[in-house]
Amino acid sequence: MGERGFIARLRSAFPSLSLVGDDAAVFGGLACPVATVDSFVEGRHFLRWWCDPEVLGRRLLEAALSDLAAMGASPGHVLVSLAAPGTLEWSWLCGFYRGLQSRGDCVIAGGETVASETLVITLCAVGEGGNPERLLRRGALSAGDALWVTGPLGRALGVSARMEACGGLHGPGLEPAREVPEEELELLRAFLKPRAQFREAGILIGRGVRCAIDISDGLLSEAAHLCRESGLGCDIELSSVPLFEAVRGSELEACAAGEDFVLLFGAPEGRDFTEYGFHRIGSCSEHEGIRITYEGYGIEAIDSGYDHFGPSSPGRRAGGPGGAGGGRHGV
Repeated sequence: MGERGFIARLRSAFPSLSLVGDDAAVFGGLACPVATVDSFVEGRHFLRWWCDPEVLGRRLLEAALSDLAAMGASPGHVLVSLAAPGTLEWSWLCGFYRGLQSRGDCVIAGGETVASETLVITLCAVGEGGNPERLLRRGALSAGDALWVTGPLGRALGVSARMEACGGLHGPGLEPAREVPEEELELLRAFLKPRAQFREAGILIGRGVRCAIDISDGLLSEAAHLCRESGLGCDIELSSVPLFEAVRGSELEACAAGEDFVLLFGAPEGRDFTEYGFHRIGSCSEHEGIRITYEGYGIEAIDSGYDHFGPSSPGRRAGGPGGAGGGRHGV
């Protein structure tokens, strides 16, 4: 149908896109704009056969919005850059854009289309930060703060091999093509249906928390980010980290896998967040680096999380052997 035909058909299929037609998007009334951008490459971050296109669209949207939630901003507008092969079916694209519009509080405000041998989807999200003094920042840890996470980790560990085993998940109930153990199914459904944690971020801001980050490249990597930006170190008790049942026994690997999109945050000692279902996993101090213990015994991390240009990154591909999860920047 060509680029112009695609855009015209898209606007016809989705009336909410009727205003997408100018040279640039206009974001009016934002007192404190907060913006983020993420790219997702087929073969590295996802494979189309894993799930229905609507599920993939919703998943990538939530992954992109997760950075806004981690700052304590609200969702708002998304720009979509689509680099796609000319053979990509309209039915797939229609389902994908339906997934991108799954949130009533987020508007697709424009984007770009370009021909490409590989499917690459880039989402730029712009939200409202409100009072900049209340935003959650990476560099706001203090020595003595307790470290908490807002949900279980490990959903991306070995995701490609697990998808191969189940044959992908499809339909309204995300049913597997082949029978797999229930704990495997729970993990894969959680991987395909992450949720940007705006509600949790609101709780943190209301309780006076000032430091948070979303876990996209693995707990160990994100903890290192917080420590580096704050000039501190931290101690993590691995046995306290909440995990999905399917990754029990691989605790350290699960903490490096990423793609969980829950929040890691620091809060002054004495503040309790267990009533919200959050888990305390460690504390901050003035020593350098990350120290990890398991039931009191010190252990060494073999992988601190995904590094897109690091030595391990070529093997972190969606279609690669073993399919180790590698955070937002590689699966």
